[in-house]
Amino acid sequence: MVAAFLLFFFFGGKIGDKVSENLYPYIFSLTVYFAINILIIAGFYLTDRSKKFNRVFNIGLLKEVFFIYFVTLLLSLVLIILIDSEGFFGLFLFTVLVVLLSITFGKVLEWYQEMANQANKDYLTGLYNHGYFKDYLKELFQETKKTGGQFSVAFLDLDDFKKYNDYHGHVQGDRLLKFVGEYLKNETKDRGFTVARYGGEEFAIILPKTEKHEAAAFMDQLRKKLNDTPFDGVERLPYRCISFSCGIAEYESDMYEESELLHKADQALYYSKAQGKNNVQLYDEKRISRDALKFKEELDAIEEQLKLLLYKDVYTYRHSKRVFTYAMEFSDRLPLTEEEKRTLILGALVHDIGKIEVSRDIINKKGKLTSDEWEIMKKHVIWGKEIVLSDGRFEEVIPLVELHHERYDGRGYPYGLKGEEIPKLARILCIIDSFDAMTTDRPYQRTKTFSEAIIELRRCSGTQFDPQYVEPFIQMIEEYYPEKITNKTVSI
Repeated sequence: MVAAFLLFFFFGGKIGDKVSENLYPYIFSLTVYFAINILIIAGFYLTDRSKKFNRVFNIGLLKEVFFIYFVTLLLSLVLIILIDSEGFFGLFLFTVLVVLLSITFGKVLEWYQEMANQANKDYLTGLYNHGYFKDYLKELFQETKKTGGQFSVAFLDLDDFKKYNDYHGHVQGDRLLKFVGEYLKNETKDRGFTVARYGGEEFAIILPKTEKHEAAAFMDQLRKKLNDTPFDGVERLPYRCISFSCGIAEYESDMYEESELLHKADQALYYSKAQGKNNVQLYDEKRISRDALKFKEELDAIEEQLKLLLYKDVYTYRHSKRVFTYAMEFSDRLPLTEEEKRTLILGALVHDIGKIEVSRDIINKKGKLTSDEWEIMKKHVIWGKEIVLSDGRFEEVIPLVELHHERYDGRGYPYGLKGEEIPKLARILCIIDSFDAMTTDRPYQRTKTFSEAIIELRRCSGTQFDPQYVEPFIQMIEEYYPEKITNKTVSI
């Protein structure tokens, strides 16, 4: 306003003269006034931290804004003339025009807000979209790199969403996506986290000022609560609830750009899905560097057989996936040939395949098995051998499938083999299988903690287990899973 007033005098304007005599000074001063207003508004949006203006500010919008200001300039000159010649009636016209202009600018701002929402939001879930997520992550990454601090990124993928769509149709599938989107938004809004629909059934969350272990605890709590949230049709899915697999990675100061963080979070998500889904995994280079891609073709073939267990007994399916992971990790610490490592890993994945032949009533029984039921359960090792033989491609894993329940003291099954009569890899698998069985949550048994299971391994070393592999396995567990060791274990 001050600049316009000074320019009015600079271009020869005189207070009290007729408008027609001051026409050019009026035009110049009003033009500068409106130009300054445009610059102030543009500067506000250009410095907007949400970067919304950058998404919607285009040539079309620029033309509209200048057109409105140009019309306003002309009308202002007309009003000055009216006020000069008509007095109070001109003032009335001025008031009417101010109201109309206010409505007009309100419409422009509404249009801008609508454009911003369309540019930033996912149309189905109302969450931020992939593009906004990437832009915000880049900005946060650069800011954190300059000023220091920490944050984490979580990728989560709805488990078996394709099956849900196949069962109930895409309309119901869209309802599920909207429901999950609303759930994630409500559960994170008070924490300042940014949730986006990354694509399809995949979501992404940026967790500022949150280190990876805290992020993992939060996401696991989120997962469990969602598991317990009812939704139509999910009872037909393997877990009979809404579930997701989640991978988490934390910003590290030596990262060059945000794509490294996204890649690690994506790898952690893949690892989570490889563990049987419905779990949360942190990116850990030691665990993920050797994954299922090592023997991709062979693992894919065995995985197809193993998936039959997913529909019959999800506990055994997940148990097999965990034993597979332990076998991968443990094999790197043992003096095994590459072929022995391959056989141990493949055998670990498929060792319980024979349970496909066991009745659902026995597998899912909540209580102690009768003697007859136990005899049937024990036959799973023989049935597993027959299934592997029928495939014809993996005969080398048969000793692991058939003999992983033999005991070092000869009191195991099916043949009562003793000591080194049991193949080396089967003795190793017995330790891994028993450890996970002890720490697995099953309806018919109390779950042991990792520390309790370690004590049990040491107690049975030399009787149930080959003592030369017990301590190396315990050392691996303590090194790779320190967060699950609740107290210091002792030797027995």
